[in-house]
Amino acid sequence: MTFNEFKEKIFILAKKEGFEAQIEFNGQQEFSIRYANNDIDQYTDASKFSVSLKILKNGKIGNAFTESFDNPEELFNEAVTSWKIIDSEEENFFYDGKEEYPKMRTYFGEFEKVPVKEKIDFVRKLYLSSKCNEKIVMVPYAMFKNFVIEKKMANTLGLNIEAKFDGAFSFAMAISQDTSNHSGFWFELGKKVEDLNPEAIGKKVCEEALSLLGAKSVKSGKYRVILRHTAFEDMLSLLRSMISAENVQKNMSPLKGKINKKIGSDILNILDVPYHPLSITNRPFDDEGVPTKEKFIIKDGILTTYLHNLKTAKKDNVEPTGNAIGASISPINLFIKPGNLTFNELVNKLDEGLIITSVDGMHSGANPISGNFSLGARGYRVKNGKIIGAVEQITISGNFLELLEKIEAIGNDLKASEGILTPSVLVKELDIAGE
Repeated sequence: MTFNEFKEKIFILAKKEGFEAQIEFNGQQEFSIRYANNDIDQYTDASKFSVSLKILKNGKIGNAFTESFDNPEELFNEAVTSWKIIDSEEENFFYDGKEEYPKMRTYFGEFEKVPVKEKIDFVRKLYLSSKCNEKIVMVPYAMFKNFVIEKKMANTLGLNIEAKFDGAFSFAMAISQDTSNHSGFWFELGKKVEDLNPEAIGKKVCEEALSLLGAKSVKSGKYRVILRHTAFEDMLSLLRSMISAENVQKNMSPLKGKINKKIGSDILNILDVPYHPLSITNRPFDDEGVPTKEKFIIKDGILTTYLHNLKTAKKDNVEPTGNAIGASISPINLFIKPGNLTFNELVNKLDEGLIITSVDGMHSGANPISGNFSLGARGYRVKNGKIIGAVEQITISGNFLELLEKIEAIGNDLKASEGILTPSVLVKELDIAGE
């Protein structure tokens, strides 16, 4: 039985019993290799699909799930059983698919054509390139992964959409050693084969580890700081949580009541964009079938919107924003608009202070409800606009919203990770705990 045949049988059953129904197909192919100890230690080459069904009546939704097209009646009956035991006063909705969807290319198919041997060679080259110097004592891992995702959604209100996505990413870690060990890490993603160069990634991994040799702590105090894109992207996970309308409505965000109020620097502009040429998370619709769209979240430092799914939008009497991702609300691509300064120009503008290149402990040391954070960090010391040494064994602390207000310059060194695109930023002042 095909998906379309399965879908039609479900819809007939639903209409007969007075339900609206929505069915979603998710297909996924994954290929990944991890290299460690001079050999492959993990290998995955797999594909799978799932079908989820939601039925709706009286504002209540019942759910069911299957991994085959064998028995539509059984799946529908499971959804009805789920619907009967739902005890919630919250009203749920389906989207009718009548709005226009953005046009974008999300599938290229290049990585599927690359032979397995070449992918293995890629990871081996990445691993060996990460050992670029005798002071690199270990490369714990080197990783490559490519994926293909296929989505189809349809419901009895008229929604009928589908899309295919693909991409790849690669990363590695290297350890350098003097009187102690120092770790260097680098990550790159791409949509086409030429976007990923194993020697270039490995060289960057090696350079990151070597650059931390001789690292020392600094005296505790307040410092001007550059948060390099690699550190700022981790910290932006706090904002992702804060701008969820669901968290706002549950009093789990410090941004409640802050729409059209200033929460950041005048030069700060943050958008959610459904498509960016550097991203591999682009998509024309969210997981409720709502079209994605570009919108400012913060414009000139002012909070302009929360991100909504159908339920939260109805509760706030606004339009859904197309940000239902799985069971949560999240940006498609959180895009921090770059400034005009190169990274070297940012360092020169910093003059004296610290560059933070990475942070540790986001899960345990950062609170998205209050915005407070206390994170282990590493990076470099800057004097007279020049990097003069490496810094480790420090802790950065403060409040994330206060940090946004203290941004005084933004670089043009935009870097993409999964779902976040950010340049480096210069912050006027940050509390540093060290010696």
